[in-house]
Amino acid sequence: MRIVERRIGDVTILQLIGRLELEDGDVILRDAVNRLVEAGRVKLVLDMKEVIRLDSAGIGMLVSKYLTTRRGGGVLKILHPTERTDHLMDITKLTTVFEIFHDEEAAIRSFGPIAGV
Repeated sequence: MRIVERRIGDVTILQLIGRLELEDGDVILRDAVNRLVEAGRVKLVLDMKEVIRLDSAGIGMLVSKYLTTRRGGGVLKILHPTERTDHLMDITKLTTVFEIFHDEEAAIRSFGPIAGV
């Protein structure tokens, strides 16, 4: 998996590209979110429109990084889930945990006023 990082004010968007699964994307996502939280960048959006595969390890990493971000005083939101990702989030009841958006502008606005814009 690759991650393309963009910033809009104090919101960081991580565009995930490829597979979010055991021994592929899960470690890459873990390291990216940990680095951002340690740097105080805790308004995070995961753009998942280009995630081609998501397994239980990937779901576990999403939950883990949600908790890491919360402990760091921030929030992690999901943007553009694929149909499969949306289905997995629904059956695992993670739709009750994550805020999920299908529009980037709405996801960014959901953080309130954006600093640095």
